[in-house]
Amino acid sequence: MPVYRNIGEFLEFINISNEESTLFEWKPEKSFRRFDLDLNIVKENPVSDIFFHKDKGNMKLAYIRRNGLLYTVGAHIRVQFQLLEALLEHVSFKFHEMYDVEVIMSYGDFTPAMFNGFKEVIEDIIKNFADLGLVKRIMVECRVCNTVLPLFVKKSMIENADSYPVPIVYVHEGHAILCFIDQNFHHRGVELVNITG
Repeated sequence: MPVYRNIGEFLEFINISNEESTLFEWKPEKSFRRFDLDLNIVKENPVSDIFFHKDKGNMKLAYIRRNGLLYTVGAHIRVQFQLLEALLEHVSFKFHEMYDVEVIMSYGDFTPAMFNGFKEVIEDIIKNFADLGLVKRIMVECRVCNTVLPLFVKKSMIENADSYPVPIVYVHEGHAILCFIDQNFHHRGVELVNITG
C-alpha cells in the first residue's frame, strides 16, 4: 500500500507550538518518544511562510511558521517532503478554522489543554489523508535508476504557482532529479541535477 494511503503508519509526531511551549502534539497511540530537541532545532529558524526540511537519519522533519505558530511533523524517511508539507498545510488550516488562536493567545492564562479537542480532527485528517485531494501523484523517469518513480506534488504548489512549468527537485537514493510540472500536473521534462550540502 502506498505511503500516502496509509500515512499514519509512517508519522512520528505532529506538533503545534509557539515560541514558549507546545500548544498541541499528536503521536501514535503507543509512542512514548519525546521530540523536544527536534522542536528546539526548528524553532531556531525565524522565517515565516516557507517550508523547511531536515533529514535526521531515520526521520524526516518538515516545518513551517504560519500565523505566529510553528507547525512541525516528523515522519519515516520513506515519506516524501511534499506529502508532509500538504499534511501541515491542511493541519494549519483546520487548526485556525477551529480555534481563534490570536484571541486565545491574547489571554495570558490559557492552557494547552484547551486544544485537546483537536486530536480528533488530526486523527480524521491522518485516516482520510489520501481522500482529501491535497496531493497529486506524478510518475517521472529517473535515468540514473533506470526506473519510473512516483513523485507526490502538493496541489496548492502547482495551483498557486506564478509561472509554469514549476520546477521540483526530487532527491532519492543519493542523487537528485529536477522535474518540471505544468498546470495540468503533467511533467514536461526531467533532468539530473548535482546536489551539495
